[in-house]
Formats: sequence, C-alpha cells, structure tokens
Amino acid sequence: MNVVEQCAILLGGMGTRLGELTRETPKPLLPVGGRPFVELLIREAWRMGFRKVLLLAGYRPERVLSMIDDLRRALPRNCSVDISIENEPLGTGGAVVNALPYLDERFLLINGDTWFDFNWNALCADPGEDVASVAIREIDLADRYETIEVGGDGRAMRVAPRGEAQQAPFYVNGGVYCFSRSQFEGRQKCFSLEADLLPVLARAGKLRAVRSEGYFLDIGVPEAYARSQYEIPARQRRPALFLDRDGVINHDDSYVGSQDRFRWMPGSKEAIRYANEAGYFVFVVTNQSGVARGYYTTQDVVGLFDWMQAELREAGGYIDDWRYCPYHPDGVVEGLSIAHPWRKPQPGMLLDLMAHWDVDAARSLMVGDQVSDVAAAEAAGVQGALFSGQSLYTFVRERLLNRDEE
Repeated sequence: MNVVEQCAILLGGMGTRLGELTRETPKPLLPVGGRPFVELLIREAWRMGFRKVLLLAGYRPERVLSMIDDLRRALPRNCSVDISIENEPLGTGGAVVNALPYLDERFLLINGDTWFDFNWNALCADPGEDVASVAIREIDLADRYETIEVGGDGRAMRVAPRGEAQQAPFYVNGGVYCFSRSQFEGRQKCFSLEADLLPVLARAGKLRAVRSEGYFLDIGVPEAYARSQYEIPARQRRPALFLDRDGVINHDDSYVGSQDRFRWMPGSKEAIRYANEAGYFVFVVTNQSGVARGYYTTQDVVGLFDWMQAELREAGGYIDDWRYCPYHPDGVVEGLSIAHPWRKPQPGMLLDLMAHWDVDAARSLMVGDQVSDVAAAEAAGVQGALFSGQSLYTFVRERLLNRDEE
C-alpha cells in the first residue's frame, strides 16, 4: 500500500507586498479568522489523512518555532509537526532540497500562502515511476500568468511563460503538488520549483496535471488578505455526512474487530470519496459494544480504523474524524459495563464531533442501518436515513444531490 502520509508546507519569503503586516511575521503566520493561516492549512492536511506535517521555514523561523509548540499541545492522535530551517534564501525548490533529510519517499507539497479547496488525496494516487503531480485550475485570461498545457492523457506537456499561452482553456499552477524525493536528490541547493523543475518534468513527460474547480485564494496581496478574513472561515463551515460503520461502510458480520473479518460494503469507498469532493465532512459514529463484551479491545478498534483510513486514502477518499462507543450495560469488562451518552440512540458521538468541527447541522445527513442511528441523528438536529444495504455510493449520491437542490 503506497499511501502518502506527509504534507510539507512552503512558508516562503518575506511577503513584501503586504508591507508592515509581514515586517515581523512570516506571511503564512498572519491571522485569518483568528488563527495563523498556516494552522488552518495544517488542520486541512490532518483531516484529509496527512498525519505528518513538515514546515519549510526561512524568514523569521523563531516565530514558526513558537507556533509549533502551541500546535503540538493540541495534536490529534498519531499526528506530528516538524520544521526544516533554511539559513539563507534558497528558492522554493532549494527549500525542498534543504529538507530532504526529513522528507518521506513521497510527499504532498503545498504553498503556505494559498488556499486551494479540493481533495488533496486526488494528487497522491501513484502515477508511475518518477512522475510528479500538480494541481491546476482554469482561469479566463492568462496574460499575467505562466500556464500549463495539458494533453489528453492528463500529462502536462509544457509550462508556458507569461504571455505565451496558445489557446483556451488556460490552466495555471494551484500550488499543491505530490513529489518523490528522487525528483530533488542531486539538484543544486538554490533553485525555483516553478521556473526550473516543473518545466523540466513536463518536457520529460513526468508531470501529471490534476484539474480542480475548488475555491482558491492567495493571501499575498492586501486585497486578497482582507477577503480571506471572511471568505475562508465561511468555507470551513461545511455540512457533514455521518456514517454508521457496521452495516453501512462494511458488512455487519457480528462484532467485526479485525481486518480479516472486515468486508467493505458495495460502493462504500466511492460514497466517501464522493462526499469528500462534494465539500462534506465525513464522520464515522459507531457503537462498538464488542469491546465491553470482551470480544476485542479498544486498540483493535483503533487499529482497524487506521487500516480503513489507509485503504480509503489509496482509493482517493478519507474520513475527516470519527467517534466510537465501547460501552454497554451488559458488558463484562470493568469500567465499560455501563450506559453511556455516546451509545446510539443517544446523540453523544454526533454532538462531540459537532463541538470540534464547524458543522452546518441543517444541511448534514446521518446514514445508518438501524432505527437507533436515525434517532441519534434527530436528537443531534441532523436528518437521518436508513440504509437498505445496496450500493452506498448510489444511496449517498442521491440524497446529497437532493439536499443540495433544496
């Protein structure tokens, strides 16, 4: 399984176009909606399944180090934040070369001053040996931008300098990439990713272009930075697709606690990816009384979820977050043999997720295979739907489309 776990973030130079705002503060650390902008990017990476974040810092690295200490205190499970510091300006490509000792064999790379709202996992499907991926977006006029000319097979054929674009549609670099270490090993210490590496990869047929129509904003100029204060927080508020596990995501084969007993329901991976790309949070809320009954442990539940997430990410999807309830009044394990407000039909798991994420409950949906799932959803102010056990993709797609049309 070749799942990309690491997200590296370019923190860039001095941000001179923002004037006094960046005199003491690196541009990606400027506040947006009350948080440092790069923290919002890190949280996006974590929710999409990238558990390892590496910050590539140059300008005012002490400010970055101070922020990392705060982030580490609030890390989700199995997540990490590290830093690579350049002692002199090296350019976007040189910053990556400088960080090679800390980089995985394959890694996501994003610009720390842009917000491009799409499923970053779509870039990380293995395109073949030594092939990199770049996210592109369509624009109306290409006179001020370098453009990327794309062939019918999705490969970038040419990076055209400003003013040399031949014909519409015009695509520009969105600042999100998936690279391999080998594409940087042995290169000079100081160079530009955009001007020096991407054109070479395109000419060699080693650059895959992935189109996205997601919301994009570069905070590097005053007008855009002002817009970011209200546009990006609004984008963070999303409807959620809550999913029960057994009988919805996987076949309910009675107390499933290990990979060898887990069978994906038809269309479940596709349904989760569809919801990701439709702009929904995807949350799992599952009763796991098998823990209280002694059939398996909490470590088994967590290990199985981590395996599920890896399988989903290899298919281009991801679960943003999840909750499980290991309690049951009829259990035999000490401390777990009680009634608990997280056990459906109680709404505790949904309410806890809604307390941690900016969920638009009125536009959200809970899919379960039991009446207790629907009852938990309704108690949390979320519409519930009973799944019939056929294709989860068809079931979810129809209902999300109907909700979007309301």
